[in-house]
Amino acid sequence: MAGIQNIRDNLGSPFVKILTAAIIITFALFFGWGTVFSTSDANTVASINGKKIDVYDLDLEMVRVQSILNQRFDDPNFNVEAEILKSLALNSLIRDSLVLDFLESHDVEVSNLTAYKLLAKNEAFKEEGQFSIQKVDTFARQNGFLPGKYLESIRDDIALNFWRVGLSDSYFITSNELNHNIKLANQTRDITFLKLDKSEMEEDLEAAKENVLDFYNQNPSLFKTEEKAKIRFIQISLEDLGNIESISKEDVEQEYQAYLETFDSTIRRYASHLMINITIERHKQDAISLANDLRKKLESGENFESLIKEYSEDEGTKNSDGFLGVSDGSAFSPEFELALEGLEKGEVSQPIVLESSVHLLKLTDIQKPTPEKYNLIQEKLKENLIEQIAYQEFTDLLELAADLTFSLDNLELLSEELKLEIKTKDFFSRTEAEGIFKESILLDAIFNDSTIKKGNLSELIEIDDQNAIILEVTNFQEQETKGFEVVEEEAKTKLIDELSRERLESLQSKILGLLEQGSSLDDVSKENKIKVQTYKSVTRDSSLFTRNVLLEIFNEPRSNLGKFYSSVSFANGDILIFRLDGVQDSSQEFVGEEKESLKNFFLAERSESELADLRINMQEVASVVIN
Repeated sequence: MAGIQNIRDNLGSPFVKILTAAIIITFALFFGWGTVFSTSDANTVASINGKKIDVYDLDLEMVRVQSILNQRFDDPNFNVEAEILKSLALNSLIRDSLVLDFLESHDVEVSNLTAYKLLAKNEAFKEEGQFSIQKVDTFARQNGFLPGKYLESIRDDIALNFWRVGLSDSYFITSNELNHNIKLANQTRDITFLKLDKSEMEEDLEAAKENVLDFYNQNPSLFKTEEKAKIRFIQISLEDLGNIESISKEDVEQEYQAYLETFDSTIRRYASHLMINITIERHKQDAISLANDLRKKLESGENFESLIKEYSEDEGTKNSDGFLGVSDGSAFSPEFELALEGLEKGEVSQPIVLESSVHLLKLTDIQKPTPEKYNLIQEKLKENLIEQIAYQEFTDLLELAADLTFSLDNLELLSEELKLEIKTKDFFSRTEAEGIFKESILLDAIFNDSTIKKGNLSELIEIDDQNAIILEVTNFQEQETKGFEVVEEEAKTKLIDELSRERLESLQSKILGLLEQGSSLDDVSKENKIKVQTYKSVTRDSSLFTRNVLLEIFNEPRSNLGKFYSSVSFANGDILIFRLDGVQDSSQEFVGEEKESLKNFFLAERSESELADLRINMQEVASVVIN
C-alpha cells in the first residue's frame, strides 16, 4: 500500500498551503451569502455505505463538473442538460464517497485539528496574528454552511487530494517502458475470424415438459425463494426530534445578536489576470514591455478577455477569461492584493512584476457583505436553534439507548424508558426492503446475524448520523424451493439457454479441434456454413469489437502469427474464433517535449486506471442508495 503511505507522508507537506487556499476560494465562489444548510432527509440525494450525500454537495459538484467540461471542450459556453450534469455530478460524488470510506477503513483520516492547522495558514482566519476558530465559524456561516458541515467538507477535500497525489507519486515509468508503450499504443493488427451466433443455436431447440422437470429437480438452487423476516423495532431519528415550543422570541433575538457580532463584512474582490512568463528567451524587461503594449491595446478599445485568449500563458485560467477567484485581502499574493485595492471595478492594473512572470490584473467585481435584516432571517435562525436542540436530544438519546440495550433485553421496557413507540414491519426479503431498511448494515443484521435471526434483541445499530435502530426478528422464513408449476416457464427458458450454450461450446470445440488438426478456415467455414471474415489494421480503440474482445486480440502473442487460433466470448454469449495474421508497429518517433508529454500522459493514464479499478472494486461491494 505504497500509495496509502504516500498519502500519510503528504499530510505534512508544503502542498497543503496551496491546497488550503484553493479550497477556501472554492467555497467562497460557489455559495451565496446567507444560505442556510439543512440536514433534513429531504435534502439527501444518495446514501453510500450509510453515509449521506446532500443537495449542497450535489450543487457544488455540478459546478465543478461543468467547469471541467468547459476546459476539456475548450469552450467556456459549453453546457449540458441539467439532468445529465446532475447525473455526472452524482456519480462523481459517489466515487469520492467510496474513496473517503476506503481511506477511513485504512486509518487515513484528516482530523479537525489537521484541518484547523491548514486553515491557520490563511490570514483570513487570524485575529491579531493568532488563529481564530470563531473566524472560521463566521466565514462558514457567511457562505451558507453550518460550521461543522464546512469543516467536514474541508477535511474531505484535503483527504481526496492527498489520495490522488499519494497514489500518483507511487508510479514511475522507465525510458524503455515508455518507448514500448508508445509502440503498443499505436500498434494495429490484422485478423481472420469466424463468429458463432448464440441466437442461431436456439432456433430449433425445444424442451419437453419432462426435460424441464428434470432440469428443475437437478437445479433446485436456481428456483429458491428469498429469506424473509418479520420484525419489531424502535427507531431513533433526528428528524423526529426538536421541541419547537421551547424556542422563544428572546432566544431568536439573542441568536441574531450573535450573528451581528460575528458577521464578517470584509470586502471581497473578484479578479482576472493575463500572465506573461519571464523565460530565458524573454527577459523581464521584454515581458514588461509586452504587458505595456497590451495595456495600450486595452486603452484603444480592445477586449481584455480576448487578449487573455491570445496572449496569456497561464493555461489553468486561459479558458475561463483569466479568472483567478475571489479574495478577502489574503488569498492572493501581496502584490496582487495591493494592486486590487487601488482599482475600481472593471479597471486593469499596471504591469505587476513577480519573480518569474508579469501580470495585468483586472478587478471584475467587488462585494461588501452586509448583515441580513432580522425579519428576513429570523425563521432561519429559529430553524438553526431547533436543529441544535434536536441534535443534542438525538445524541443524548443514542447514549441512553446504547446503555439500556446492555441492561434490558425487552423491547417493551426499552420503549418505555426511551419514550419511543414500537413499530412493526411485515415479512420482507432483501430485495423487497424499503426506505431505511435498504441499508446494508440493517440487512446484514437481520439476515446474517444468527443470534438476531433467532429472535434476540439487537444492539443499538447506528445507520448514519441521523438514524439508529434497535430491532428484534419476530418470525423468520428460510429459503424454500418454489413449486414447479410456479416456475415452469422460467425453468424452460433457463434450460433452453443452457442447451444453446452447450451447443455453441460444442461447436466451438469441434471447430478448434479441426483447425488444430490442419483443416483450413475455409473448409471449416463451408462445412458449418459460417462466413469467414478478415479485418485489416484493427486499432485498440476500434468500434468493430467490444473492449474485452479487443483485449484478447491485442494480448495474442506475436509468435502465434498465422499459426494458431484463439477464441473469446462476447457479453451476449456469441463466440469469436480468430487467427492473428499481422502486427504493424508504429514507426512514428517522439523526441524532446513530445516524448515527455507522452510520458506524463502514460503516467496519468496508469494512475487514473488504477484509481478507476479501485473505485469499481469499492462500488461492487458498497451499498449505494440513490433517492
